[in-house]
Amino acid sequence: WEPRIAERIKEISIMGGSVTFGNWTPVAEFNIVVDPEAAYKVFNSGVHIKMSGINLTRQCCLTYGHVQKFREIGTKAAVFAAELTEFFIGTTKESASLSGANMHDACAVAWVIDPSLIRSAEMRIDIELKGEYTRGMTVCDCRHLRGTDPAVDLCRIPTMPVRGRRPNAEAGLELDFPRFLELLYGTLKQYN
Repeated sequence: WEPRIAERIKEISIMGGSVTFGNWTPVAEFNIVVDPEAAYKVFNSGVHIKMSGINLTRQCCLTYGHVQKFREIGTKAAVFAAELTEFFIGTTKESASLSGANMHDACAVAWVIDPSLIRSAEMRIDIELKGEYTRGMTVCDCRHLRGTDPAVDLCRIPTMPVRGRRPNAEAGLELDFPRFLELLYGTLKQYN
């Protein structure tokens, strides 16, 4: 990591981490846990981070119905997307018994193209480097998102001022999936 490069970067949109749960360990997401030291440097670089964690990307689940729509669009890009997605759904069904496939990386890209697709909140995100059970965890200080209703763990809109250390990232919380699909279908129609 070259620290001086951070001065020239406006923003980094990443797919990695989670505000809630892990997928590689109970608390750590794969992309962070494989190199938590690198993630630590990125999150502490001073560059604005947009984190599309799995708490967000699991809201973007494509099914065989979406694959059919890709085929109906019919462009080379859409047919290719159909083949990739169909394969991914098959492997996901085998490995995780899910009915569709999450389009994790597409969320990070879509957020850059149209920021209004994702409801997010600024928060402090630290990377756990030492924990026996928590190494690689994205420790998200989302106390300002606590709901007044005890049945709601995490509000989508801040309910109180930020507490603790100054936010260093923006975490995606909610995806407007129907509008995401409009963007995806529209993009696939343009490329043949």
